[in-house]
Amino acid sequence: MSEPNEPEQPTLYTPSEVAQFFRVDPKTVTRWARTGTLNPITLPSGHRRYPATEIHELLKIGNAKEPAAPRPEAEFVPGLRALAVLQSIVRDYFDGDVDAVVNALRRS
Repeated sequence: MSEPNEPEQPTLYTPSEVAQFFRVDPKTVTRWARTGTLNPITLPSGHRRYPATEIHELLKIGNAKEPAAPRPEAEFVPGLRALAVLQSIVRDYFDGDVDAVVNALRRS
């Protein structure tokens, strides 16, 4: 039983749980953590855990029923899935070379 003055611990998810939320492979969640798309908490054991508040906020953004009001370009932040897809395309198909992506887009 916890003490009344004890602060409540935040809910943390495992990579597998996060993968289930986003319907991706757990390795994708690990990649998102490495690229900074997600911000995990590393436990003393070295395992990563993901704050529920961050995951639920990202899910809300990705599952919005109505499109958000347009924001000025300087404030635009792509959705989590879009960002992860773009990063993986640049890494996997262009060996991380952003200039090659820009050149390919200019040719099309």
